[in-house]
Amino acid sequence: MRKLATASFSFSAAIIVSRYLLPYNWLPVCCAIAAAASFTGLLMHGYMRMRVIISLLALAAGFIWSWTYTAVFVMPSGRLNAQTETVAAVIKDYPSATARGYRVDGVVRPESGPAVGARLYYYHETRLKPGDTVEFTARFLRTDGMSDGERIDALSSRGAFLAGYISGDIKVTGSGGRFAGFPQRLAQAVAGMTEKLYDSDTAPFMQALLVNNRDKLNGDTALMSALSAAGITHVVSVSGMHVSFLMGFLAVIIKNKRLFALIGIPVLLIFMAMTGFTPSMVRAGVMQVFLICAPIFRRERDSITSLSASLFVLLAINPYSSASVGLQLSFSATLGIILFTGRIDAAVTDTLREQRCFKHKWSKAIARFITTSLATTIGALVFTLPLSAIHFGYVSLVAPLTNLLTLWAVSLAFPIGIVACALGFIYMPIASIAAYPVALAVKYIIFVVRMLAALPYSTVYASNAHIIFWLAYVYIMFITLPLMKARVRQYILPVCTAVVALLAVLLLAPLFPGPGDSAVTVLDVGQGLSVVMMSGEHAAIVDCGSSSGENAGAIAHEFLTNRGVTSVDILVLTHFHADHANGVEFILSRMHVSALAIPDPEGSFLADDIIQLARKRGTDIIYVTQETGLSFGSLELTLYPPVGYGDENERGLTILTSGDISALITGDMNSSGERSLLRSAAVPDIDVLVVGHHGSKYSTSEELLKAVTPEIAVISVGYNSYGHPAAETLERLERFHIMVFRTDEMGNVTVGGR
Repeated sequence: MRKLATASFSFSAAIIVSRYLLPYNWLPVCCAIAAAASFTGLLMHGYMRMRVIISLLALAAGFIWSWTYTAVFVMPSGRLNAQTETVAAVIKDYPSATARGYRVDGVVRPESGPAVGARLYYYHETRLKPGDTVEFTARFLRTDGMSDGERIDALSSRGAFLAGYISGDIKVTGSGGRFAGFPQRLAQAVAGMTEKLYDSDTAPFMQALLVNNRDKLNGDTALMSALSAAGITHVVSVSGMHVSFLMGFLAVIIKNKRLFALIGIPVLLIFMAMTGFTPSMVRAGVMQVFLICAPIFRRERDSITSLSASLFVLLAINPYSSASVGLQLSFSATLGIILFTGRIDAAVTDTLREQRCFKHKWSKAIARFITTSLATTIGALVFTLPLSAIHFGYVSLVAPLTNLLTLWAVSLAFPIGIVACALGFIYMPIASIAAYPVALAVKYIIFVVRMLAALPYSTVYASNAHIIFWLAYVYIMFITLPLMKARVRQYILPVCTAVVALLAVLLLAPLFPGPGDSAVTVLDVGQGLSVVMMSGEHAAIVDCGSSSGENAGAIAHEFLTNRGVTSVDILVLTHFHADHANGVEFILSRMHVSALAIPDPEGSFLADDIIQLARKRGTDIIYVTQETGLSFGSLELTLYPPVGYGDENERGLTILTSGDISALITGDMNSSGERSLLRSAAVPDIDVLVVGHHGSKYSTSEELLKAVTPEIAVISVGYNSYGHPAAETLERLERFHIMVFRTDEMGNVTVGGR
């Protein structure tokens, strides 16, 4: 078994090096070098000889397989790159709704060349199902050239090497039959059953938990933000934990090992297909198959060998899956649990036993539950914590506590949820009874998640250099202590030191706010707008949205958190377009916002969601219908009500700051609105103009520039197809000798402050 582990790790290492470090043309050369080097093993003796030969030959196999896979499966997609063609395709799953239409995975079959996996986007609803053969005209792009916010690992890691943007209608020309896509149909049926069994608050969570269907859960920005901050997003991303729950549930029912393997493996394969064969799911499933089969073939159940073999199988199927963040986190968490959880649990348990803490059976049971849960969480975090900081830019400080408080409820909701859904297809009244405790468990999980996510500093960001130093200190300390064979009691002082150091990093900055300093910062949120105004310990936000795939709420939250700000005095929205407001729910769910100032929502769905969440969070809502003055710190805000009519852009607010620094923010107001503003309000001279409508030629009129005479103009803009900022706007600003700063060129732009 150890030989298999050695070969698997060497093969996987070659694949990963091939994907990230080596040019494609070098791979055959590296293969030849590794194969030739394997002969050096003949000069060695005993176990070392076999180990060196196996390692180097597996390394050579990994290099040549990475080269072959790219040549056979990936390079053919290059022929369709940047081309518009009419092709046939086979649909692999049910479509999912997006902000701009729909998307579905399929296999494209061009007239010449091999079939290629693709993610297809279209705008008009079409009833598609797995197994359908379709024809359409689309423009294709390689997935590594995408620009609409989806990560390459989310596509190429699942074998989708093309993105197709369909124009016109989709013609269904055939079907795979009644049994085509059976697992996907079963997943769809289970998702439908959850909507019958659970209310609108819990059904989306159960769909994600049971079949990895996160379409509706992703629509709840506030809850997804809270799950992320609380550090348990893995609960609604089906992976190894869910496989463990499923197999554990079956093991309780089926005691015979051979019968368990005979039933459990097909059930596991169907579950993997239902959840989309994601890389993390495949890793967990293959590992579980190895563990199930080991006793049958009279082999030792070796977790390390099973883990390495599962990674080997996954990378052999698709070397590009190594780029999957989900796989990296799943593998790292499992490896950490295997290596550290047992040791941590045993050490803590032995110490408690020595101190005679187990006086009663119930106290022993509670202590065992707590120590095992904490040991598992800490083991999983050992390797995943730095990966989270690298990939997502933040670390959840409340994750251990969240897992301790909620994983027992998840372990209850998952198996009973499956039973309830199964009963639902037989007899609904009994299914409803079975679903009741599941609904209570989910409501409890959501309550705990929202509560902990709302705590100040529930997450800290890797952009804060002090946090990076703190993490480095923690890792150095907990690597050194085991090497020194320290006892559990010897960890107390280092742990306390780490906690004090973290508190110092988080809490010292706000103690010296500099109350006389005020600053206006236009954040780099891509094609959108978010402006943060600070005066000492006080903060206000004007707009918070982006259409570039950026999470404007997360960007604003990170900016404020890194400066020791945990609450917002007022959040003002000029209007309810997504590029100005789609990050507001994130901010409301993660920070205390005292007041929300908005124009008339006029039936906007986005406005309804924001207002509803603001009320739940205890935020005062101010409907601005007349000129309104507000103050915080040394800054004063003047909010002007809408002065135009027609589309949403002309029915927005205008914001003027005064005090240490004066700035004018007009949202997406056009020139006619600017002239109406000047006629209806006495707008004074200003220091900073946040250029309207991202630099559109229809905004920032000469009349406005003459009236307010700004010294600095800041344009919040990202990649767009509108031509923002327009040449005409830039020319007008230059003619008035105004210094221009752009977020797409400079990142965050701050005026004032220290």
